[in-house]
Amino acid sequence: MGRSIAVRGGMALVLGMAALSACGGSGTAGAQTLKIGVDSLPASQGNPFNSAVSPGIYTYAAIYDPLTFVDDTGQVKPWLATEWKNTSDTTWTFTLRDGVEFSNGEKLTAQGVADVVNFLKQNPEAKRSVVSNDLATVKSAKAADAKTVEITTAVPDPVLPNKVTELMIPAPKALAAGGVKGIAAKPVGTGPFQVKNWGGNKITLTAFEKSWRAPKEAGLEIQAMQDPASRLQALQSGQVDLITGVSPDQVDQMKGSIQAEVNPGNQVMSLAFRTVKGKDPVDSPLTDKKVRQALNYAVNKQAITDNLLLGKAKPVGQGPTEKVRGHNPDVQAYPHDPAKAKALLTEAGHPKGFAMSADVVVGAFPGDADIYQSVKQDLAKVGVNLTLNQMTFPTWLQNYTGNTWKTQAFGLSWNALPTMDAGRAMTNFTCLRPSTFFCDKPTADHLSAALTDMDGQKRDEQLRKVVAEMHDNPPALFLVHQITIVGKSSSLEGAKDNNRFFRYDQMAKK
Repeated sequence: MGRSIAVRGGMALVLGMAALSACGGSGTAGAQTLKIGVDSLPASQGNPFNSAVSPGIYTYAAIYDPLTFVDDTGQVKPWLATEWKNTSDTTWTFTLRDGVEFSNGEKLTAQGVADVVNFLKQNPEAKRSVVSNDLATVKSAKAADAKTVEITTAVPDPVLPNKVTELMIPAPKALAAGGVKGIAAKPVGTGPFQVKNWGGNKITLTAFEKSWRAPKEAGLEIQAMQDPASRLQALQSGQVDLITGVSPDQVDQMKGSIQAEVNPGNQVMSLAFRTVKGKDPVDSPLTDKKVRQALNYAVNKQAITDNLLLGKAKPVGQGPTEKVRGHNPDVQAYPHDPAKAKALLTEAGHPKGFAMSADVVVGAFPGDADIYQSVKQDLAKVGVNLTLNQMTFPTWLQNYTGNTWKTQAFGLSWNALPTMDAGRAMTNFTCLRPSTFFCDKPTADHLSAALTDMDGQKRDEQLRKVVAEMHDNPPALFLVHQITIVGKSSSLEGAKDNNRFFRYDQMAKK
């Protein structure tokens, strides 16, 4: 029998959220429309199971709610669930908030939430989704009573309350009737807005005034503007109130009625090394550890930070950032040492270097296009000729999900969002990932042990050990601890980027 660990997020916090619920559903939406400019809309339309981060989260935060919410400090807060407890090594119970309604009139019930969890784990299409993969430990769910959901895991999962922040809950009956395709076409959630029209480049939403966190304004428009210059122009002209994905070189242009908000993100930018496909090694110089170390020594990450990221980012030699559970403060970035890089390449049998290619998406991170070019230039100085293949995010996602890469490397962040725990990202860079691209079995075994350890202190120690091993035997070219830059009108109140989850219910226009 496991230890019973009750988690309430603090009585004051629960009472505060209850107060929010009480006032949120009062139906007091104003008459204005919030207008948001993003780089792209969700690749899977209204299906919340195929993305837990950007660009999907910018839309899903308006429509759906998860059971818990993890803020940018890593604290797990009550959301649709007000409290939770670990009743055995493989069982967690979540108590649901009273009086929550979906925009189609369905009520939030324990049986409904259990049905959503079981659908995610049993439906063939949903089982292949990003969120299902991230919740791989979840086995099944059932209603213990009208307000209590019991989730059973296949192995002990000490951070399940963190993980369920990825699981946006769609209306159970709508999901059962229409399946993934149905909820993608007609999303139904408990969030502050409901979809009126989903166009190719713009989503129009109206206030859901019965939401437990009802909005302050009558409408919301989320418009895709792939070009950063177009987004900035739209903000400057008043066509939109807030934009995401601001480039560092645009910050100086934000004055007067518009302003830039620069924050340290909780993602690390990297180029993932592709050394295996399934169980078989690929034909690539990157299969040699010395080559992978050499590439890390070759790139001047401090110059990237200083010249391309406003001096606000940090060079890194590991995936977890400082606020993320699992961060190892003793592991530093590889120093910029081209001579060391050349020596390692020579030892590995590549004294004249070699050619390689990488698939990347630009526009996902501030300055990423320039960063990739800087990497290319630095690698060329040690004899490595890097070809960058730019692709759209939907194409990238298809390759990532199916591991159908044709290149030796690809852009992949160490993304601790939204859980703020290192386990998810670290798993993706090991042979624990079902369709892996890199495998170091000893490190994967150590990570596997850490992920199921219910002793929090011991788990953290194990994660820090894995971080050190990944630094020594790098699965990626570590680059920088990225920043996030949001542009907003000075007339917009309540706009805060909290792990890329916008509180649309708190936004209002003066």
